[in-house]
Amino acid sequence: MLSRMRRPPASPVRARRPRASPRPAPTWVQDTNNSTVPTFLVCALFISLIVPPYFDYGSLNTESQAAAATSQNLWNKVIWIALLVGSVYFIGRRPALWREVLRRINPFYLGYIALATLSVAWSIEPGATIPRVFRLLVTLLCFTAFTLSNWRADRFQSLVRTLLGTVLVGSVIFALVAPHYGIQEFQDFAAAVPGRLTRSSALLPTIRPVLRGLTFGKNQMGQLASLGVIFWFHAWLEKSTKTLWILMCGGASVICLYWAHSSTSIIAAAFSIPLMLMLRHWPKWLRRFMPYILVTFSLFMLGYSLVVLKLIPQLDFLLTPITAITGKDLTFSDRTAIWKIIIDHIVANPLLGSGYSAYWVDEPGSPSQAFKTLLDFWPGESHNGYLEVLNDLGAVGGLCLLGFLFTYLRQSIKIMGFDRQQGSLYVVLLFHQFWSSLAESHWFGVDSLSFAVITLAVCTSARTLVQRGFEVSAGRPPAYTRATTSTA
Repeated sequence: MLSRMRRPPASPVRARRPRASPRPAPTWVQDTNNSTVPTFLVCALFISLIVPPYFDYGSLNTESQAAAATSQNLWNKVIWIALLVGSVYFIGRRPALWREVLRRINPFYLGYIALATLSVAWSIEPGATIPRVFRLLVTLLCFTAFTLSNWRADRFQSLVRTLLGTVLVGSVIFALVAPHYGIQEFQDFAAAVPGRLTRSSALLPTIRPVLRGLTFGKNQMGQLASLGVIFWFHAWLEKSTKTLWILMCGGASVICLYWAHSSTSIIAAAFSIPLMLMLRHWPKWLRRFMPYILVTFSLFMLGYSLVVLKLIPQLDFLLTPITAITGKDLTFSDRTAIWKIIIDHIVANPLLGSGYSAYWVDEPGSPSQAFKTLLDFWPGESHNGYLEVLNDLGAVGGLCLLGFLFTYLRQSIKIMGFDRQQGSLYVVLLFHQFWSSLAESHWFGVDSLSFAVITLAVCTSARTLVQRGFEVSAGRPPAYTRATTSTA
């Protein structure tokens, strides 16, 4: 009976039949189409932030402020509508991949855009808020569309450093050939009367010839040059381009940084270069503690910003190193007078603020007109990125900023786990922005070139994480193709 219960042997035909192989894991389809047009769209967005409308540098010296604003609005409408149409087209070609990238984007960045959109309801100047929100949305669409085709790991820095190098070299040439337009006669009133910011006729300011180059002014040139130093130093470390390009574009970055006389940009660059070296050569026994060290240092930077704003007067002695390096007094070129007025306005709207970009409107009836009465001039910004966010969107906006900073840091550290060079560049850019925003309004500013670079980094880091997920799910090692061609 046991023999009858045994399983009969397989037939010869069945025994020789090969076992079906398991179904391969689903993989991704790489788009090898030419990415020239998405790259052109990103460059057009950056150029619109750098150069005057219609490249009319004569208007910076002669055109009235109202006429300049009108021409710039027309220029912006054409540029930003074209960017919207082009971005939507390329997103429509790969909607599934775009949704995947969107899931990986810093959620607090998306939350800030949503909050800025909602702020139209309580904005003190909806006419100023709506176009700025539109530009926030178009920037997001443009930069995410850039990541969808012909992706490679170093595409972010390859594009940004090429653009920065071109503008900086062009700025030096422009200043030498046409100094009337490329060099700005900067009136330094703070040097005339330390501790007092006013423009009464009794004062004789110090006139300094500073580099404006192809940009709107010296502060923007300082931003541009500071970022150029970082990106071209990173290119030298990575050996990702020819030495000739590094010497020419990196040298132009240093010249522009010195010639612009922007102390904030110099300090940010001087801090970023050692940080980049430290992150690249981090000792192996310290790598497990790296996230904790970077988070602690981020908290220190945020606390230091409170000291700069004079919110903790007992710690003013911590500002001595900065004043010694820059030669400035503790008023930071009398920015403290501006900060005091802004803080008083924030207290009046502490929770939701006055609406995104609604405060700085140079028209009668705007609260910012108080500066013309109190300080005899209109600064046009808070000269502090943290105060700008609180003034626009209150404590809720401030929480979005905090979440954005630490999420950005967490994603950058995650990328460093499998691509140290790329992740370290993202971390350095974050700390560069920490320093720059102490004296300039960069965070979430649609007119800020520095934050436009950070926004592009947010989108490309999300694409890097998506790529990593694709490679891991496909069961093969990451194929991060670094450029070996000699491109600037």
